[in-house]
Amino acid sequence: MNKIKTIFIASTLEVLLVLCVGCANLLLKPIYYFCFFNVLYGILLSFLIPLFLLRKEENVFDFLGIKTLGKKQISILVVFVVFSVGGQIIPKAVNGEIIPWNLLPLGIIPLIMTTFFEEFLFRGFFQNKFEKEFGSITAILVSGLMFSLYHVGYPRFRTFEDILLLFVVGIGFATAYKLSGNNLIVAYFVNLPNAFVTYMLKFEQFPKMTMSSTIASIITLCIIVVVFIANVRANRKER
Repeated sequence: MNKIKTIFIASTLEVLLVLCVGCANLLLKPIYYFCFFNVLYGILLSFLIPLFLLRKEENVFDFLGIKTLGKKQISILVVFVVFSVGGQIIPKAVNGEIIPWNLLPLGIIPLIMTTFFEEFLFRGFFQNKFEKEFGSITAILVSGLMFSLYHVGYPRFRTFEDILLLFVVGIGFATAYKLSGNNLIVAYFVNLPNAFVTYMLKFEQFPKMTMSSTIASIITLCIIVVVFIANVRANRKER
């Protein structure tokens, strides 16, 4: 029953994620985008619902992989970042192509927010759930697959080539998470630099980053911090 429940929850959340991201990219007015992307896709589906579903875990933060970094974790982080970022930038630099660094400032906060939701959900929640029920290899594959398929909600990431590439990238993030001892901080900081570089090199495939999206992301991140603080205090009281 636990296996069926896990598959059902994962499938349901994945469909809802795609619908919310799709609506956000269809209704591009700032208020609509904020409601569908930041609130529904992000705060509700990627953060609050997983936290609620994990409420019976003895230590939610340990389950999610929110742990301190050691030498092993830092080494894995450095290796994966060098390969993922270097693999994109070095060929461009060698060919004399211009990297549009000027695009990055307005993308920093929104990408910090989006990366958090991706890692919290696909690695911290889904990967751990599937690993618990089906084993490590299945969990890595499912985490990578779900990560790639949720991008169907982005209109310009719907080609087979993009989804396949994102599947490989997702497996890379999931592998870094597993090799690090299921450390969510490692997965997050492997994903984030990759997100920055991908945005600059393929900015036309992303929603346009504006000052309003930065402000909305700051508000969202503040809500996340408040919820985290409330959870930490609640855990301390229980102990």
